[in-house]
Amino acid sequence: MDERRGAPRFSLTLPMRYRPTGDAHWRNTTTKNVSASGVLFLAVEPLVPGRKLEVEILMTESSAIKASRVLATSEVVRQSSETEWLLTAVHHLQSQTQPIPEQA
Repeated sequence: MDERRGAPRFSLTLPMRYRPTGDAHWRNTTTKNVSASGVLFLAVEPLVPGRKLEVEILMTESSAIKASRVLATSEVVRQSSETEWLLTAVHHLQSQTQPIPEQA
């Protein structure tokens, strides 16, 4: 856990997808760490600070939680290169957690 910022961050690799607001095409990726206020993830394209994104993070079921997803409107804070992937930090402007219905 990294607590240098306002909200505690947890090193979790979770499936995630994002798209710039207004874009129909989702990009699939994974998180590097997450917090209540944002996420650090690997982007496949340059994203300028201030750019608004729609974000969906999937949390699989464990002994502690039911399967759920976080849906957020987020804003790019910074981005740096990590080989061909771009390490991207966003701050959630608004988010909600929804349960994923069990499959019959």
